[in-house]
Amino acid sequence: MTSNPLKLTTLLPLLTLSLVLAACAQTTSPASPLPDDTAALHGDDHTGGGTRSHAHEIQPVRPGVPEAAQVTTARLAPERLTIPPGDRLSAQSLPTNLQPIKVALKVLVLSSGPTDFGIGAAKAMLGQAGVPFDVLDATTTLLTPEALIASDGTGKYQGVILTDSALTFQSSPGVYSSALDTNEWATLFEYEKAFKVRQLALYGAPTTAPEDYGLRLVYGTEFATGNLNVTASGQAAFKDLTANAIPLRYAYTYTAQLEAVPGVVTQPLLTDDAGHVVAATSTLDGRERLILTSAQNPYLLHTQVLGYGLVQWLTKGVHLGEHRRFLQVDVDDWFLNGDEFDPATGGLRPQPFRLSATDALSARDQQRAVGSTSTVVNNFRYAIMFNGGGANAASLKTCTPELSGSLVKDALTSVSRCMAADFDWVNHTRDHQRMDVMDLPTSTTAIAGNLTIGTRLGLQMSRKSLVTGEHSGLGYMDPTDDGTHNDDGFSQPKQDLGLGRSNPNLITAATNSAVRHLASNRSVASQWDASCPTCGIPHPLNSSLLLIPRYPNSIHYHVTTPEEATASYNKLYAPGGTVPYWDHAFDYAELLDVDSTQGVGHLFEGTAWPTYMHQTNLRQYAPGKSVATDWVKAVVDKYARYSTLPLNTLRWDDLGAYVQRHTLEEKAKAANAYTATWNRTTNVVTLIRSGGAVPVTLTGAAGGSSYGAYESKQLTLGSTLNVLVKSK
Repeated sequence: MTSNPLKLTTLLPLLTLSLVLAACAQTTSPASPLPDDTAALHGDDHTGGGTRSHAHEIQPVRPGVPEAAQVTTARLAPERLTIPPGDRLSAQSLPTNLQPIKVALKVLVLSSGPTDFGIGAAKAMLGQAGVPFDVLDATTTLLTPEALIASDGTGKYQGVILTDSALTFQSSPGVYSSALDTNEWATLFEYEKAFKVRQLALYGAPTTAPEDYGLRLVYGTEFATGNLNVTASGQAAFKDLTANAIPLRYAYTYTAQLEAVPGVVTQPLLTDDAGHVVAATSTLDGRERLILTSAQNPYLLHTQVLGYGLVQWLTKGVHLGEHRRFLQVDVDDWFLNGDEFDPATGGLRPQPFRLSATDALSARDQQRAVGSTSTVVNNFRYAIMFNGGGANAASLKTCTPELSGSLVKDALTSVSRCMAADFDWVNHTRDHQRMDVMDLPTSTTAIAGNLTIGTRLGLQMSRKSLVTGEHSGLGYMDPTDDGTHNDDGFSQPKQDLGLGRSNPNLITAATNSAVRHLASNRSVASQWDASCPTCGIPHPLNSSLLLIPRYPNSIHYHVTTPEEATASYNKLYAPGGTVPYWDHAFDYAELLDVDSTQGVGHLFEGTAWPTYMHQTNLRQYAPGKSVATDWVKAVVDKYARYSTLPLNTLRWDDLGAYVQRHTLEEKAKAANAYTATWNRTTNVVTLIRSGGAVPVTLTGAAGGSSYGAYESKQLTLGSTLNVLVKSK
């Protein structure tokens, strides 16, 4: 591609776009661990479950805004826009060997440079769907026919995303210009027309420049807080959406009304509460376009809700990769004692908490209720991370321990054996010791010994999966730890020393025990892949181990009731708290509302990462209720307001296998390991690979497995495959 020195010449009396980026919410420093008065109560009674403190696991979950460093609004003030002139491309300039029926399965994102506020949303929605894409910075690189059309005449891109409809940037102080000149806009439009490629503008204040969408601004009705209402046409375009209004917060939004323009057909998809248009499809001269008039940010709910449907519309439902959503919830420390927060003192109660048999049986019934009361939930079950050192394998298998007398040595063990098939049981080590500097024999006992106990109990376990205590052994540790306090319940503040500082004895013991999937902490930078947020991480010390990141939430490790959960949260974030954020102390409903919004955001991301809580959170504080299940229901209910896409739950071993395949697939695409070309006359996608076999998933493949309104098929590509597809 050719370097493009900007030519800012005559001002065109069309539109001025001035960009103002303003923070919509303050940022906070990470939440600190609880003070020393919450240090662990430690016990060695494994039958009753030695107490383990998780004070450090009160993670820096941002309470007010999702996990963006800064959420911004982008405001456009339409007056005048500079569009540099260029020599208009004529139709004869297109290659003579043009093959307009063929396009590569890849999307082009056109960016307005380093200050582009829309690039994050474009990358996120494409990445979540596994759609390959290129980014062209139009402030530095010319958009030429060669950039769009391959030497054999096929189109290089099946869709085009404009980060905003005019690709506006500040070309000099106080002067705002389109990053494309008139020549380049014409090149783009003629490519889209010839190859029937759709165009998505993620944001715009629609007038007539650089093109007319058949919309006109309604001045004085702009808003940054309101609702997006889905029209009948919107539901047809966004096939996963419900009819419920989508809340919009912290995003500047222009409103428009229809304008009759010869040759333009415009169809509103979203409207505000006054009926003004805030998203629409529009056709012109055979080109299909979609424009949004709200600023987009991948951490805001409206962008998350719309992202899946926007990608499916842009690609016509045929693309590499797939977007699926998962409801994975882990419960750590089963069989152990745990700290319990005391709202009256702000510290810990003198006696630790351990699940009763009644609590455990209720947890089983609660998870069944989650699935039976929601149309979007499939096969939900808790993954129970168990520590067998706290169990008694001699205790009778029964779900009615109160009727079984002296044969019940430990009621929780007895009902756990009875519910052996009701949960996904996962190895959490025998005694929850810290494994940062543990020797090989002890590491082996911790891992293999727990599997032995689980086998004696008859638990249906995910045998290839492991969650270490505190996610320890992976380089997030106290750098001065000498291993003499592995059994203590509290360590000094940890540092991210990187996966290279993982304990090699842990890695050896895990692989010798046939572990292949190892939980990591999504809050630790080295333990997830920022370049591929939906990928696992092959461990650098042994690539046969794949790290599966897990999310924390704000249901803290030591709370068993709504009162305790709220008091612990307010101790951090209410006025006078450790890291004050809110202007008042929350009640339980407010806590669930705020934290479930973050949980919903994780679902929309399309990652398979579990959220983890603790056995304390499953206490039955009222008939059929626990704070853990309250949180799950709040997340599911909020999600189901907006989307009909199913939420799947996989057993950990199946989850690991899914992530393993997905990671290999994403890395192969990133390496351009194969090509995919769609012939839209025959509706056949041709996949070509030279080299070893790689996994491929093709959305839109005929005869694939259904997910929502679309089908996808998993393939193994070693040479050439021709796959029939169905476009929408």
